Amino acid sequence: MSIETRVKELNGTSQKKSYSVEEVMQILGVVRQTVYKLIERGCFKAVKVDKGYRIVKKSFDK
Repeated sequence: MSIETRVKELNGTSQKKSYSVEEVMQILGVVRQTVYKLIERGCFKAVKVDKGYRIVKKSFDK
């Protein structure tokens, strides 16, 4: 299954503006630590909210 297909599946019909770390884990099929490493490396934009991160959808989808 392609990443695009998995993203569409997870999003459904809603117009999301960000992803949670858990959603990115599911889309990419990786563990939490990998998502945090990708955030640290600047692979996509993320905003720290409370104790977690929200990944900006536009930057991730690129």
